[in-house]
Parts: sequence; C-alpha cells; structure tokens
Amino acid sequence: MKKTLLLSLSFLLHAEDDGFYMSAGYQIGEAAQMVKNTKGIQQLSENYEKLNNLLTRYSTLNNLIQLSSSPSAINDARDNLGSSSRNLLDVKTNSPAYQAVLLALNAAVGLWQVTSYAFTACGPGHNQNENGGIQTFNNVPGQNTTTITCNSYYQPGHGGPISTENYAKINQAYQIIQKALTANGSNGDGVPVLSNTTTKLDFTIQGDKRTNAHEGDKYKYTWTHGQYVPTQWVDGSTQSTTENINTTNNAQELLKQASIIITTLNEACPNFQNGGSRYWAGISGNGTMCGMFANEISAIQGMIANAQEAVAQAKIVSENAQNQSNLDTAKSFNPYTDAQFAQSMLANAQAQAEILNRVEQVVKNFEKIPTAFVNDSLGVCYAMQGGERRGTNPGQTTSNTWGAGCAYVKETITNLNNSIAHFG
Repeated sequence: MKKTLLLSLSFLLHAEDDGFYMSAGYQIGEAAQMVKNTKGIQQLSENYEKLNNLLTRYSTLNNLIQLSSSPSAINDARDNLGSSSRNLLDVKTNSPAYQAVLLALNAAVGLWQVTSYAFTACGPGHNQNENGGIQTFNNVPGQNTTTITCNSYYQPGHGGPISTENYAKINQAYQIIQKALTANGSNGDGVPVLSNTTTKLDFTIQGDKRTNAHEGDKYKYTWTHGQYVPTQWVDGSTQSTTENINTTNNAQELLKQASIIITTLNEACPNFQNGGSRYWAGISGNGTMCGMFANEISAIQGMIANAQEAVAQAKIVSENAQNQSNLDTAKSFNPYTDAQFAQSMLANAQAQAEILNRVEQVVKNFEKIPTAFVNDSLGVCYAMQGGERRGTNPGQTTSNTWGAGCAYVKETITNLNNSIAHFG
C-alpha cells in the first residue's frame, strides 16, 4: 500500500502542465521509495528508471489521485527515513559511516607508526637553522622509545632524510588524532558520532628546540669520496617548547589531519635504513616511502577522500532531518504548501544513499592493502612476537608502539560488515 501510494504521488504531480507537481511529487515518491528498504537507498538510478516508466501510465491517474490524498503513508516513509539517518549519524558501532571514518583515521596513523621508526634520519641538514631546525619530539613511535630528536646533518629531501619541518607537520596531525581517539579513555572510540560536530579538542604538545649546536664527530663513507663528514648536530642551547592545540574533535577535522599525514609522507618521500629491506611483509621497492608504499598511500588517500565525502553527505542528512512536524493527517497532501518537506525528503534520501556508497568505497580502498602487511604490521595490536609484546591501543604511544599500526583493522572491518549488513 505504501509503495502504491507513494508512486501515486509521482503520477499525480507529474500530470500538471506547469511542472511543479512533477517536481514535488517526484521528490516525495522517490525519497519514500528509496527508504522502503535500505537496499533501495542504494538503487537510485534503478528507481528513477522505474518511476519514469510508471509515469507514462496516465490511464490510472484518477485512482492515483484518490490514493495520494492521505498523508499517513508519507509520514510513515519520513519516519523510516529519520530512523535510518539516526542509525548512520547518532551511533558508533552500528554506523557504517562512523566505522569507515574510524578505519581511515587508524590506517593513516597506523602507517606512520609502522614506518617512521625506520627512516634513515631526521633533521635540518647542513644548516642547523633551516628546514625546521633541531627539535626533539615526545610521544612519538620511535624504536623502543617515545622521544625522537631531529638533529641529522644529512641534507633532507625527496628520497633522503625527512626534514624536521615535515616531521613536525606530521607529528602535529598525529598528536591531534591520537588525542581524539583517547578522548573517552583508552578504548580508542573518542571520536564523536557524526552528528556531533562541535566538541572541542584542546591540549598542548611538549618538546624542545636547540640552537648554537656544532657538528658532531666526522666519519668517512664510500659515498663521501674520501672525505670525513659529520652525521649529526650535537650540544647547543636547549629551550623547552609548548604548542597549544585548539581544534574541533569531529570527523571532518580529524580526516583533514589524516590527510596531512599521508600527503606529507608521500611528498617528502623519506628513505629507509637498509633500503627498507626485510622490515615489512608484503612490501618491497626502492627503499623510499613513496616508492615502497605507493600502493598503501594511494589506498589510504582513497579511504580518507571517501570518508570525507561520507561526512559531507552526513551534513546534508542533518540539514534535512525528518524529525520536524509531520504532515497533518487531518488534511490532504498539497504539493504547493508541502513542497519544502518533499524536497527535504529527497535530499535526505539521496545523501544517505551516497553515504553508503562511500562506505563501500572505503572498504574497497582498504582491500587494496596487502593482507600480509596488515597482519604483520598495520593491524598488529598487542601481539606477542618473540617473547615481546608489540603494539598499543589506538591513541596510546609507548616504547612498544613502533612497528605496529594497531589500526584495529579486524575489529573495525567486523563492525563495518555488521553495520552494512544491518542496513542491507
């Protein structure tokens, strides 16, 4: 009955010569048809074709006019639409959109954790006052440490050591996401639901900067053409630094930070110790970040972009929420006076359709990452290997964090599949 009634609205409104009835009726008809079941939400083009075919059957117009006079089925459809939107925007575990965002964030953070410890060096290069200078960073995933000092004398650049400036840029984004993940404790679900866009995130990043350093001991290598060269800057005057972070703990802001991590890694393209050999299962290449991890960087960039679009569509859903006053059941639907909520229904339904589409794309992006790398590094979380524990919970950084992404891949993918099945 509901389906017949809503299709009847499309018949009726299409029949008007001035086109207004067609517009409002089509919007209600398609929106309601799309939310009749969730799989219908994902079949926008198919429904459009069906409606166009049905709209040619003018012989049933009189009967359809009678059916469209009752607003009860329209209100039912709006209730269904509102319910599905709340399941997308107001919950965490059962929301495929939220889980997709979480997967993208953890993948970006995880890639930094499993690769940064193996960089050849970090620092300003030949001039201690350039490229971000000499800095010490705390709460970072160093090898058996949480403190890294960027004091390398080797000149940074694409395919070489990473500059202090680029390390600082990535570290700031990393610390913001880490702080967000632990906003509710150590379980890693501190990112608010998608409907919450106003929660603040205020904290400080502690470190130090060094000036007036001097060149350290000099060594001769095969590539120095017989000359002795220093490898790092040493000593100097140290000054503690405090960076105040005042941002918003919401999905869109955090995805922006995740993008900074991946984009900077790709553009800086630091090289790895030992040519990156035997560090990661399923990974090989020329010994640089952008060479060895080109596939993984591309996959995570795709995950972030699709998650960002899902969040953008979530805003449209919120702006067209179906919890406002329903159509008065005591009066017939009037396409002239009731057109606004018809447009709102369609916008809401289309946005939900696109959210689910983007969620599926996030999963497909992730599936491009080799399983061996996920199981060996990116997804490792509190795993016992060689009698030692690897990895920490999302948002935590200890001396065991390095080399283990702890992207909660298994848990997040399970939640994603369950939530998608719930909607399907």
